[in-house]
Amino acid sequence: MALFEKLDINPDKVPNTKLGLHIFQAVLGVVIFILEIVLFRADNAVINGNNGWPFGLCFLSIPAWLYLGMAPRFERTRKLAEPHAMVVVDIIFAILWLSAFASQAAYDTANSCGQGCAVSKAIVGIAFFELLGFIATTAVSVYTLRYYRQTESLPGYENLGTSQNIDPDKAAFSMAPHDEEAYAPVQMDDHHDDHEHHGGPYDPDSFAPRFDNDTAYRPHSTSPAPFENPFDAYRTHSQSSVHSAAHSDPYGDPYGSTSSRPHIYAPPAAEDYDDDRPVQFPSANYDRTMH
Repeated sequence: MALFEKLDINPDKVPNTKLGLHIFQAVLGVVIFILEIVLFRADNAVINGNNGWPFGLCFLSIPAWLYLGMAPRFERTRKLAEPHAMVVVDIIFAILWLSAFASQAAYDTANSCGQGCAVSKAIVGIAFFELLGFIATTAVSVYTLRYYRQTESLPGYENLGTSQNIDPDKAAFSMAPHDEEAYAPVQMDDHHDDHEHHGGPYDPDSFAPRFDNDTAYRPHSTSPAPFENPFDAYRTHSQSSVHSAAHSDPYGDPYGSTSSRPHIYAPPAAEDYDDDRPVQFPSANYDRTMH
């Protein structure tokens, strides 16, 4: 047990290490299964318990591989992956594969392989590596048990599926090295125009250089009005009232001069109307209406 304390083991690497070892065991089991079938069909080869046991153990190991390799990796099945049980299962199957290795070796010693002795010897060698694989997973399970006793959690399994190396201060998909130079500021401001920001009210003339050309939406200040305003008659009548000196024209061109500013519309006073005149529409060119 003191060996685990001397070794600097990263708990986050335990899940993938154990899964890789079990995949290695499963691949060797498939190879042993295929070679046993070849041995069964060899000339003068005897089929008995010595070579039948490694063949059957390949099937018996499937539930153990699924339990030991997959149960701790999923949140719903993690409660079934009790560390004591995993240590026991690994030890049991290490003993079983030791017996399968010895059984196949005894099969060769008895000269029961007939014309398939080369295949039988290959099975003995692969069974030995299968035994070593279960010894390795047993050691990982023992470390998992010790870690569980200290922290009440499985090593690394709680962090599966989470991003551990994403830094919010670094741009996404950055290929820069993990050092201080890799931390480039992320532009969070969508306004890249080099304008001076003032605390005063909005000034429409600050953007005047963008509208130097004449357009249908904003004629140049020196150009005549493109269309006749239907409210010119009202504006002429309004300018003769007593309020014409105190208020600027609310319908004037806001781009005509820098001194004019848009004002909030206020309805005309009662004295602005001439009750003696008949009600009529303002004079304008109504042929420009939409059809």
